[in-house]
This record gives sequence, C-alpha cells and structure tokens, in this order.
Amino acid sequence: MNKKNLRRHPILAFTLVELLVVLAIIALMTSLLLPGAQMMLLRGQSVKCSGNLRLIGTALSEAVTDNNGQYPEIDQAATPVYPPGSGATNLIGALGAYGVTTNTIQCPVDMATNPSSFKKYGSSYEWAPIFDDEVTTTPILYLNANVKIPVNSSHVRLCTDFLPLHRGRQNALYGDGHVTAR
Repeated sequence: MNKKNLRRHPILAFTLVELLVVLAIIALMTSLLLPGAQMMLLRGQSVKCSGNLRLIGTALSEAVTDNNGQYPEIDQAATPVYPPGSGATNLIGALGAYGVTTNTIQCPVDMATNPSSFKKYGSSYEWAPIFDDEVTTTPILYLNANVKIPVNSSHVRLCTDFLPLHRGRQNALYGDGHVTAR
C-alpha cells in the first residue's frame, strides 16, 4: 500500500472530548433518574407491607370463624398486655395455622432499619389488643365499668406498623379487612 491510499480512508474514532461529553450526559441522566427509582423502590416496599397486613387480615378472618366470631387474644405489642400463662400468644401463634409465617410479619421497610421492630419485638406489626375476645360483628369499647360504646368494625384498627416508616405514615389493618396508610 502506498501513502496516498491511506490518506483517503481516514481512521474513524471518537476523540477524548467526545467520549467525556457522552459520559457526562449519561451521568447527568442517571442522577436525574435515581431519586425517582428510589421513590419507586420505597413505594414497592410499602405495597408489600400492605399486602402482608391483608394476609394477616385474611388469616384473622379464618381464625375468627373458628373462634365463635370473636377476635383471638394476641399479645404482639411494644408493652406486653397479658400476664404470662393467660393463653394470649403472638401473631404467628394465633394465626400460624391460617398461613401467617415469619415472612408475613416482616415489613420490608422495617427490616431495612436498624434496629428493626422485628428484631426488637418479633414482628414488624403491632397488634391492638383493645378488642381481643370481642365479637367481630359488634365490637364494644369499654371506657369504664358503666360506659360501653359499640364500634363499627371498619373503624377498629387491629394491626399497624410499629413505627411510621412509609413516608411518615403507618399501614394499618382494620376490623373489616381493609388496609390503609394513616
């Protein structure tokens, strides 16, 4: 080959400046998309938590059917409510036969915190024992020995996250089976 033929076919390549510009554009686009991706990840974890509470609600519905229409005694609170030997048990003890597992009582956001409520209390969810042993169709709130208030089950908050981990809110399971963030 002679030198004239080489000059007619220039070498096709990117310059260093062009490569740096492309890398800068990619870095800029990544930095713009990253917060959105993190928000979607947190939203997905919140949805998983809501799903766990719905599963607990479904298991609770089956347990209530087997318990003459009454809520079981569950002692899954930050401060134990029932004395030892009372028959009250944790969420898995009360609802394990109905499909509640260790994975069901783990909120993904809680599991990412240190220390997690799961490690501290054995569950990411706190049970509200105020309606234990009440009939699910007509639960009663006892203010004192003389004052009894019937409550609509859709207003009875049974189980919530221990802490407001979902953008400052807690997911909560209500007596009629619906789950919402509050």
